[in-house]
Amino acid sequence: MKKLSSIMAVIATAIMLSSCAFTRVGDLTMMSSRNFDSKSNYKLIQKYVVGSAKSNRGDALQSAINDAVKKIPDGEFLKNVRVYVKNNGKEIRVEGDVWGTPSFERKLTKYVDENTEFGFGDKVVFKQKNGKIIEATIIGLNQNTAIIEYKGAFGKYIKKELEYNSLVKVQ
Repeated sequence: MKKLSSIMAVIATAIMLSSCAFTRVGDLTMMSSRNFDSKSNYKLIQKYVVGSAKSNRGDALQSAINDAVKKIPDGEFLKNVRVYVKNNGKEIRVEGDVWGTPSFERKLTKYVDENTEFGFGDKVVFKQKNGKIIEATIIGLNQNTAIIEYKGAFGKYIKKELEYNSLVKVQ
């Protein structure tokens, strides 16, 4: 009897959890809730942005798209979109890359970020919390961080792991 009640509890839990999960409805190349100008030179602004909306109104998909696009300044539409619906049908979620016409400041930041390549032995500088700028050498590379080595106050070499966006490459 105990085994039967424990099995029933597991089944009930599985049913409740599955009713809260999202079901993938489909993948789309592009989604927009407004007119799209094919002659404009749109750029990728942000990868993997999520938007969601309750379906108690008639425009849930449009609201979910707008939710995702409005999270990113200068966003216009989504590409590489995945659409999900909650099993109970009460919520829609979209995931995708936001494209648009970025402002000058965003273009400059993106240009600098994309074109800086770091390698082993490169000389870099970074700013410490106290505002002091330190010169270091890259001794290791990870996907999002670099391991650097620099000479500390008493001549001892210090190793530190920093994100790429906090490093400036020098010659």
